[in-house]
Amino acid sequence: MTNTKPKAKKAKPAKATATKKKAAKKPTAAKMAKPTPEAKKRAKKAAKHAHENNRNPLRPDEMSGDLVEFITAIDSYKRIHERPFPSWSEVLVIVKALGYERAG
Repeated sequence: MTNTKPKAKKAKPAKATATKKKAAKKPTAAKMAKPTPEAKKRAKKAAKHAHENNRNPLRPDEMSGDLVEFITAIDSYKRIHERPFPSWSEVLVIVKALGYERAG
């Protein structure tokens, strides 16, 4: 009688229980659809309109004294209260503190 031992099976690596989501691929320029002529016209018109509405800030020498006082008051309020954007009710408090009143 020969001494035969059953062969041991190799252990398989454990499968990960969580599935990995594949990252969504961004379309390359070659695969993206070309814009239609109408879309090009709309984009050109929007760019022109945005350029026309560009608000250039006034230089200090172009501002009235009241405007400079208002901007300074708003800026001081923002720094004191550590608020980058005061609410409208806070702006109203600042305006009243500057001495403005409703006419009538």
